[in-house]
Amino acid sequence: MVFIIELIFMVLWFNQAQPESESALPIFYVIPILFVINLLIGLLFYFIKKPIGILFLANSILCPILFYAAWIMWFTYWAQ
Repeated sequence: MVFIIELIFMVLWFNQAQPESESALPIFYVIPILFVINLLIGLLFYFIKKPIGILFLANSILCPILFYAAWIMWFTYWAQ
């Protein structure tokens, strides 16, 4: 569920921002931020003994990879 929500936010952000090729540097800021936020939430839920914590931990790996793939595809196929 969280993965789908983040995917929707990423698509909306790409459609809204339509980043230019000279703005490729923010990827080095966004990917670690996504990783750390999901990791912290996952660890919080894990230590509270909620089973959703494992999903957040898995999402902390999947979300940055998906964002990187979307970023590369944007500049390869859709950016004009």
